[in-house]
Amino acid sequence: MQRLTISVDDDIAQAFDALIVERRYKNRSEAFRDLLRRELAQNAFEKQNGECVAVVSYTYDHHARNLSAKMVEQQHDHHSMVISSMHVHVSRHKCVETVVMRGPYDKVHRMAQDTIAETGIEEGAVNYIAVREDDEEHHAHDHRHDHVHPHEH
Repeated sequence: MQRLTISVDDDIAQAFDALIVERRYKNRSEAFRDLLRRELAQNAFEKQNGECVAVVSYTYDHHARNLSAKMVEQQHDHHSMVISSMHVHVSRHKCVETVVMRGPYDKVHRMAQDTIAETGIEEGAVNYIAVREDDEEHHAHDHRHDHVHPHEH
């Protein structure tokens, strides 16, 4: 293990210490390693156009002209990337949708940005997670469901 020494402004150090407490890290080193790992992984799969999963969440007024239909159409147009979506009614007018996508970073990123940039979307956020090769091997089981589920009617 190597020791790195860094200098930061007082306000950054105070904000970092507050983050450490908030996220319940044991010390600065653990928090810094976690942040650095996440940033390095993000950078690597962006550059390599690696496989990723993205969770795109956004809010909108469901009365906005044809917006809901437009968002559903976009998901259908990219059905090979869209894994799942969830629609939540927050209030009488406001809805939140979350769309989970999977694919090469460049394609997923483009669709995620197109989604949150759509006219009528009020707020949007994207969280990307790299899918490593060992994740693929671990998940390589058969998804066919040809077994019987007894149901009483």
